[in-house]
Amino acid sequence: MIEVSFLQSCLQLSQGYIDVLKLFIVSVKSGYEANLSLDALHQLVVDCPVNSAGRDLMKEELELRREWMMVVYEMMKVLKKNDEVAQPTNCNDVDTTSQIRVGQVIDFMQQLQQVLQQEDEQSGGQQDVNVALTTQTIETAMEKLPELSQLVNSIDSPVEKAFLMNDVRVALLVFKVLDEERVCLEDSQGTTSRSVGKGGETIPRPPIKGT
Repeated sequence: MIEVSFLQSCLQLSQGYIDVLKLFIVSVKSGYEANLSLDALHQLVVDCPVNSAGRDLMKEELELRREWMMVVYEMMKVLKKNDEVAQPTNCNDVDTTSQIRVGQVIDFMQQLQQVLQQEDEQSGGQQDVNVALTTQTIETAMEKLPELSQLVNSIDSPVEKAFLMNDVRVALLVFKVLDEERVCLEDSQGTTSRSVGKGGETIPRPPIKGT
């Protein structure tokens, strides 16, 4: 699924769509949750006999796919920091530039969480941080994080800038994917995290046939 969804993600992004990119993120996330190291998962993708592009991927495409996979793993590592096991996120084929860039993106995402948390506190709890994270775009993230904006504007190379911007897109979408998963997952009582009122009472849900 990673092999198939990657190229389609790139094509969709150029048209402003993100559905397939979310599928790519979910697929990589599944590897993380299956206790696969990033290096092992990357090798499985490289060895995959499927060639959905109908051609060999260009060097830049291979690097971008590998870097996106690293972004997902690093985001999972940070957001699932309370889990017992954090999967290794190093990948033998990733160069130092990619590692530094991904590290910067992850740092910015953590800063973004902190900024939104502060805004929530200042609003008296009127702003749901999780919801706010899912609505962030590159533009809004740059507005809230001047250092990110400065970094983007300081890059002269169009290729390097595109890599950074796409890494930020992927990282922001990880927030959205996890939140959508959180909403869909039901607990043993058939409620989701958003099915609980402010006072802790369960909000009635309509019965769903077959559940």
